[in-house]
Amino acid sequence: MYSSFFGIEIAKKALFAQQRGLENVAHNVANANTEGYSRQKAVMEATFMKPYGLTTAGAGAYQLGTGVKVSDIVRIRDDFADMQYRSENSSLGRWSVQADMLKQIEAVFNEPSDIGVSSVLTQFWQALEELSKNPEAIEIRETVKERAVTLVETINHTAIELKELMEDVNFNISVKVSEINTLARQIAALNSEIYQLEIRGVTAADLRDRRDFLLDQLSKLVDIRTYEDENGLFTVNVGGAILVKGYDTSPVIFDSSNLDDLPIWQEYNLPLSMNSGELKGLLDLRDKISGYLESLRTFAQAFVESFNEIHKGGYDLYGEPGRDFFTLSQSDDGSLLFVSQDILNDVRRIAAAETSSGVPGDNRNALKLADLRYAHLSALNGTLDDYYGALISRIGIDSQEAQRMAEAQEYMVSQLDERRKEISSVSLDEEMTKMIMYQHAYNAAARMVTAIDEMLEIIINRMGVAGR
Repeated sequence: MYSSFFGIEIAKKALFAQQRGLENVAHNVANANTEGYSRQKAVMEATFMKPYGLTTAGAGAYQLGTGVKVSDIVRIRDDFADMQYRSENSSLGRWSVQADMLKQIEAVFNEPSDIGVSSVLTQFWQALEELSKNPEAIEIRETVKERAVTLVETINHTAIELKELMEDVNFNISVKVSEINTLARQIAALNSEIYQLEIRGVTAADLRDRRDFLLDQLSKLVDIRTYEDENGLFTVNVGGAILVKGYDTSPVIFDSSNLDDLPIWQEYNLPLSMNSGELKGLLDLRDKISGYLESLRTFAQAFVESFNEIHKGGYDLYGEPGRDFFTLSQSDDGSLLFVSQDILNDVRRIAAAETSSGVPGDNRNALKLADLRYAHLSALNGTLDDYYGALISRIGIDSQEAQRMAEAQEYMVSQLDERRKEISSVSLDEEMTKMIMYQHAYNAAARMVTAIDEMLEIIINRMGVAGR
């Protein structure tokens, strides 16, 4: 049997349930602009008691309803959309970091321009051609020396800038490795908190949102694979190795002082394997810059050796054999070549003549030096201009490819993010509709309490009064 206050109990449950629904609406509205928040929904279900009437199903048997309760608070989230987003987000991270840095590399070479290596080298060849017209003119020899100094400074500046960029990239790699380890520890800590809550039957919706937000950030740094076990614990896999498993993490270490070092697993002592992500993009970029620098070094070495060989085959104004015009750098600052001190001290040491006879106007060696511009050098498999032009073209192609891929991935990621937001983001119009719905239901439940109270008042205070 049920008591006379049974109706009030049903109305009370309704009041509490609708109030919880209104609180859920308030929580959604409060987080409408919170990044990474997924809208939540109060799941209501009817409560009931055992059947009354006959003990077996049939006429006269019925199940008595006892009201309503909020059985759960669930978040609206599409796990498949998250997986797609994180996969494409990793590719975006890889190409965007390369696109940004390759623009800086193009600015370092600054081609085509009046101050780039190509233009300065052309001016040097022109100065040698002028020298061949008047090989005894001191002022023209001074021009050759100054153009050579400008050429050396331009090449060295480019090489030093490339080396500094490599060091910056290496430092950024160490920063990204630290971010990966930090995010891994935070995800592991959230795994623990979620498990401790949900083992008691509480849905940790907000903590799950925070964990998903961290996974989104991690996916931009490195490509990840994730899965969730029956206890709600996430396992994060990177390149076939486990970064996070439950409450535990496997740190990644990196030596930023070594320009050839790779991120490795501290536990396994093996390199971190990656296919995408900002970390992969930085490592690829470091290799590209190293390749550009090596090509520039090859260019400088071939130029110095070839030019010196011709120069030492001639004679200067003193009738002495030519000496080294350029010297290769032995410094660790990144510079590649210098004008020899002999030439800097005395421009008469420039060997423009082919013989030591002192014949006025002997310009044959100066012509050979100027013609080096068109010579096929086996070390470069072409001319100096062709080799340097191919290097600039390679940088331009790499930059265009990175920019194109970054733009394509950015569009893809934005579309997937919009798709996720369509499912998970808070719609204020929808929440206002729910607010009105819960408010009306709450008012109706309150009116039900009043109605039942009036009925009980009649039974308690008025029954048996008639006839007294």
